[in-house]
Amino acid sequence: MKHGTQAPTEWRSEIVPVIAVLVFSAAYFLLFFNRFAGLRSGDGEFGGGIAFLAGLRPYRDYFTAGPPLNALKSALELAAFGKLLIVSRTLAVVERCLIAATLYVWLRKLFSRNAAWLGAVLTVVVSAGDHTDPLASYNHDAIFFAMLCGLVATYATEASSERKAVTLAAFAGIFGALSLLTKQTIGAFALLSVGLCGCLAEVRMRTLGRAARWGLAFVVGTLLPISAVAIYLWHLGALRACVQMMFVSGPRAKASHPLVFVSREIMIAGFYHWWLLLAVMAIGVSGRALYLGVLRENDIAGRSKVFLLSAGGALVLLMAKTVADHGTRMLLKDTGKGAVYFVLLGTAFASVIGLQQVLNSVGSSQVRALQITLFSLLALAVAVSLSLSFPAFEAMALPGLGLLVAAIYAGAGVNGRRFVLLVTAVLVFFQVCEKLAIPFGFDHQDEGAVKEARSPSSEPMLKGMRLTPNMVGLIDAVQSTIQSRAGNNGRLFTYPEMGLLYSITGRYPPTRTASHNIDVVEDGLAISEAARLLAAPPAVVVYAKPSETDMHVAELVWREGHPSGQRKITEALDQITARYDLIGTYQLMPQDTPIRIYAKPLR
Repeated sequence: MKHGTQAPTEWRSEIVPVIAVLVFSAAYFLLFFNRFAGLRSGDGEFGGGIAFLAGLRPYRDYFTAGPPLNALKSALELAAFGKLLIVSRTLAVVERCLIAATLYVWLRKLFSRNAAWLGAVLTVVVSAGDHTDPLASYNHDAIFFAMLCGLVATYATEASSERKAVTLAAFAGIFGALSLLTKQTIGAFALLSVGLCGCLAEVRMRTLGRAARWGLAFVVGTLLPISAVAIYLWHLGALRACVQMMFVSGPRAKASHPLVFVSREIMIAGFYHWWLLLAVMAIGVSGRALYLGVLRENDIAGRSKVFLLSAGGALVLLMAKTVADHGTRMLLKDTGKGAVYFVLLGTAFASVIGLQQVLNSVGSSQVRALQITLFSLLALAVAVSLSLSFPAFEAMALPGLGLLVAAIYAGAGVNGRRFVLLVTAVLVFFQVCEKLAIPFGFDHQDEGAVKEARSPSSEPMLKGMRLTPNMVGLIDAVQSTIQSRAGNNGRLFTYPEMGLLYSITGRYPPTRTASHNIDVVEDGLAISEAARLLAAPPAVVVYAKPSETDMHVAELVWREGHPSGQRKITEALDQITARYDLIGTYQLMPQDTPIRIYAKPLR
C-alpha cells in the first residue's frame, strides 16, 4: 500500500491496524447480531437459501425482483454449516468485518493510518444503522463486491506492466459482475463508474491503445460470471423469466417512470429535512479541509495513534451499551440519515475536485488524483443506486463516508482533527445506542430492545438466537397452529410479508411470491395474487392489516398517491379471515400493528 508518494509501506506494519479494525467491527456487531428475528423483510437471505435447499428455484418457481447470487450463496452457506438463522447472521458479521478491513486497506493507499482507521470504523458502524438492516443483506453483498472491484482497479492504475494492469482489469470486471448478480442497480452503476475511470487512467497516463485493451479485459472479466449464471438459468428454463422480473416487473413496482425517483428523493428529503440541513452545514464547515485532503499527497506528519483510537472506540462502545442497557428511550433517532446526505453531497464534491486534478496534474500526483476520482465516483454511484431502492438508507454511507472522513482528517489542522475525532465519537455513540434500542424494525413492526431479547426459542432453526418473549410467543403460536390446523399439506400466508415464518415452518404460500411489499410487487401482480388467494385459501393466515393511513402513506411514496394493487390483497384477506377462526393476537411493541393468527375452521 502507498501513502501518497511515499515509498511502499511494509505490509507487516499494517497487520495491527487491520486487526484493530476487525476487532472493533466484530465487537460492535456482536452486541446485537443474534438478538432480533428479522420478522418483516429481515431474513430474506436466510429464506432464499432455505427455499433453494427445499428445491424451490427463483424465477422458475417463484417471483423475485433481484438477481440470483444472494440466494445461491446463502444455500451454500446453510448446506455447509447447518440450516440455522445464526449461521447466516454469523457469516454476515464476518462479511461486515471484511468490508471494514477492505475499506481500511483502500483508504490506506491514499491517507495516513489514523485517517484510514477512523474512516473505516465510523463507516462500518453508520452503514449498519438503518432499522431495516438485517445484517445478512444482499445490499451489503453487492456493495462489498463493488468495493473489491474499485480496489482492484485502483491497484491497476499503478501497475508496472501492461500485463499486470490488464489482469487486474479482468479481476475488477469479475467483482463488478458479482455485484451486478447480487443487486442489479449497484452492480451496473459500479461497473460503469469503475470502467470509465479505469479507461480514463490508461488514456491520461499511457496510450489510447492500452486503454482499449484495459477496457476489453474489464468487459471480458465482467462477462465470465454473468455467462456462467445465465447458462445455469437457461438450464433451469428460467433465463427469460429472470430478465423479465429483474428489469421489467421489479422496477415497475418502484416507479412508473424515471422522474418518480427524483420526486421521491425530494419527498423523503423533506421528511428528513433537519438531517439534510445538518449535512449541508457539515459540508460548509468541512469543505476546505475536504478540498485540501483530496488534493494533498501527504498527510501532516505525526505518529500513528491507532492504539489510542482503538481504546477510545472501545470506550465509546462500552458507554453506549451501558446507556442502552439502563436507558428507556433512544437518545436520538435516525442519526445515520445525516451521514447519508453528507455522503451524497460530499462524494459529488470530491469527484469534481478529483477530476479537475486529473486534468491538471502529472506524474505521481496524477496517479493519486485518478485513485481519488475512482473512489469518489464509485462511492457516489453506490449511494445513488441504493437511493433508487429507498432515498435515505444508511447502507449508502459505504464506502463514501470513509473517504470523506479520511480526507477531512487529512486536510484539517490540529484543532480540526480534534473536532473530527469528537464528531466521530458522538456519531458512533448515538448510532450504537439507537441500534441497541431497536436492533430491527420495518413497517410498524419494531422488535424489542437488545436488553429485552433474552428468550431462546424451541424452534430448531432458531438455535443460538435470543429473542424477546413476544417474538418467541408469536413464533411458537404460528408453529403450533400449523401443526394442529394445517394438516400435512396446508399452506401458510403472511401479510405483510413475514418471511421468517415460511422458513421455520416449511410451509409456503399458495401465491406466486412470498413477499408482497409494495416496493417489490407491481400492481398487476398484486391483483393476480389476490385472485390466487381466493381460489386457494391457505390453511393458516398471519395478518397484520395496515391501517388506511399506513396504506395511503405507502401509496404516496411508491404510487404517487394512486390506489395500489395491495388493496386487492387486503380485500381478499378480509374475505378469507372473516370465515376463519381467530387463534390469537400478538403485538411485538406497544406502538406496533397487531399481528393476528387465523386458521381455517375445523370440519
